[in-house]
Amino acid sequence: MTVGHGKPRKILAVADTGATQIAVESALTLAERHDASLEVIACVEPPNDLSILSRLSGEDPDRLIEQAVEQTRKEVGARLAEIAPDRPVDVSVSVGKAYLEIIRHVVASGCDFVVKKAEPLSGIDRFLFASTDQHLLRKCPCPVWLQTPTAPRRPRRVLAAVDLDTADADEPETLAALNTRVVDAACTIAVAQDAEVTVLHAWDAPGEGMVWAFSSGSNARLSSDRYVNEVLGIRHRAMDRFLAQLRVAGTPRPRLVPRLVRGAPETVIREQSRAIGADVVVMGTVARTGLSGVFIGNTAENIINSLECPILAVKPEGFVSPLLSG
Repeated sequence: MTVGHGKPRKILAVADTGATQIAVESALTLAERHDASLEVIACVEPPNDLSILSRLSGEDPDRLIEQAVEQTRKEVGARLAEIAPDRPVDVSVSVGKAYLEIIRHVVASGCDFVVKKAEPLSGIDRFLFASTDQHLLRKCPCPVWLQTPTAPRRPRRVLAAVDLDTADADEPETLAALNTRVVDAACTIAVAQDAEVTVLHAWDAPGEGMVWAFSSGSNARLSSDRYVNEVLGIRHRAMDRFLAQLRVAGTPRPRLVPRLVRGAPETVIREQSRAIGADVVVMGTVARTGLSGVFIGNTAENIINSLECPILAVKPEGFVSPLLSG
């Protein structure tokens, strides 16, 4: 299963029983902006020691789970009534591993966008996209927006990380399409009145050392500079073509600001997100081999886990969740 890019039609917000509901509030803002429908899911994960709890409480295990479901539905419903008193929203409460239940709901209901609060690291004042979050980033077939409690509900500064080096990709058309999906998703959530999307490409000139090694004397510096400038010129032209294609599409967008920065994506994306004060970083994730862009496997996860702001992860066209391919 794959979900097309563009405006979301049906948004799934993952609620919890906490005092703040950043996911629901952000999803509600997004739904109102794009005239999309909104669904809310809350998940109850049975504890590993349920049998012990059952024995000590004298309650049947199934009854304990039923009570947890009822309590969750009540608490989430009360928070929804406060957040959106004029917009009744049904809450689905599922029992099981959260990421499995979320993905199953996405598939069953046709949701094409998920908003969830990022999971905090215990004892550390930052957020790590781990456990349930990592499973969703790898396996959910639609875009996943992981919000943090202090992040703005209406993002204004959105960073869209793209890989324009399609010539080096095993599947250049797939990578090019993913770049477009990343920017489309960034524009989708940039709902503040003065929002802008920074389109970032991390580039490098890997042959510079070889130019130095095989150039003689005083020509080495000149040859090296020429080589680096040629590579940079190629990337500038690629960015120009990419933005021109987006404008031809005719879809109204926030202001797009191109930015090319030399360096490894892991470093560039982290540093640039800080430099511009990004409210959200949007990037492609690929949970399969065969696409040799920069956002693959451990590289993507290293970037995501190094960020200090919310992340919106987008899959390539044709992506099939491994949970559905069996």
